[in-house]
Amino acid sequence: MNLEKIIPKQRKKELALATEIITEINKQGHEAMLVGSIAKDTCLRGSKDIDIFIMFSKNTTRKKLEQKGLEIGKKVCQAFGSKAIVHYAEHPYTKTVIKGYDIDLVPCYKLKKGEKIISSVDRSPLHTHYVKKHLIKNNEVRMLKYFMKKIGVYGANIRVRGFSGYLCELLILKYGSFQNVLEKASLWKPREKIDLENHSTLEFNNPLIVIDPVDPERNVAAALHENQYCWFILAARYYIKHKKIPSKTKLMKKRGKFFVIEWKIKEDLEEILWSQLERFQEKVVKQLNFHELSVIDSLVWTDSQKLAQLLIELEVWELPLINDHEGPEAYDQARADSFIEKYGKVVVRGSRLYTEKKREYRKAEPLLKKLLKEPPSHLEKNWKIKTGATTKKTRVYKEYSKKFWKLT
Repeated sequence: MNLEKIIPKQRKKELALATEIITEINKQGHEAMLVGSIAKDTCLRGSKDIDIFIMFSKNTTRKKLEQKGLEIGKKVCQAFGSKAIVHYAEHPYTKTVIKGYDIDLVPCYKLKKGEKIISSVDRSPLHTHYVKKHLIKNNEVRMLKYFMKKIGVYGANIRVRGFSGYLCELLILKYGSFQNVLEKASLWKPREKIDLENHSTLEFNNPLIVIDPVDPERNVAAALHENQYCWFILAARYYIKHKKIPSKTKLMKKRGKFFVIEWKIKEDLEEILWSQLERFQEKVVKQLNFHELSVIDSLVWTDSQKLAQLLIELEVWELPLINDHEGPEAYDQARADSFIEKYGKVVVRGSRLYTEKKREYRKAEPLLKKLLKEPPSHLEKNWKIKTGATTKKTRVYKEYSKKFWKLT
């Protein structure tokens, strides 16, 4: 792996900008701290994210922290001539763009290691302190992050459900190098556990369990989806064997039938939108399978601003109007008599009774239209269903077509 391609060239410039912003916050009587990968010197080249946390006394009320945090964020933006945009996590914070960098100004409580967390963001300064104190192989983290990014498992947000930057740092602290992480990961089993401080006795039911060194009650890998966990294991094995990162391969032409549902976005709250889309996806897949319209796979996609799409690939998309409805066993007299009384016409197969029954839905599209009467709340009620060749022009299909990897 070529380190020259992934080591940032402008860290001094980024640190200088962070210092300018922190100085502006200090003028308003508040302490602030640079956190995240730039602070820890583990960022990749091209990273444009600067996270600055505004520290409040733990005696501050949540309401005051939120109000004052947004007020400070607004004043910083005014000082730099940028636009303040309010975003929401556990509590509101300010996003802006200054000199081409995406800046997050996040209010948090100032805590010491071991003190009870008040809000989830309070851990970030503690994470930064911990990594800066213990990490000496920064470029090994960069290689791991780059590898994960290339195989699509980097990022703990709801869109990726992969490995966070902090999780990558902890893996390097545990195993010592990028190569060692891959070698150990190639042997991982379900519920692999890592506890650097050996300070947690809690049980977690996740594919990977990495106890937070600053909080024994937290699994840093809690957001990691099993799909991403298993894919990382496979990709690690491939890299060890072939000394290169896996590459994408195209879908074969003769597959099932594709349906793409498309909406315009009403509210662009990214985390909420992705959650709603995924819940709706689960509902649609469950209903299609229940009605024997067999789903091969599905995928959601959104640009989080204007458009959202759901792709469904079906193995079965049209059925006969009539099917045989399964009844009780002939030996169960009470239930058999009731079934015969209700349906009249029966056939016996083995010990079980069946009757003919008209299907409620014999085609996929009418069922999809019914389900679309109640779309996710952050989407417009108007929608389109695309089929045939038009599906292959959609963004969600382009993402779906990249799902397969060549591992030989």
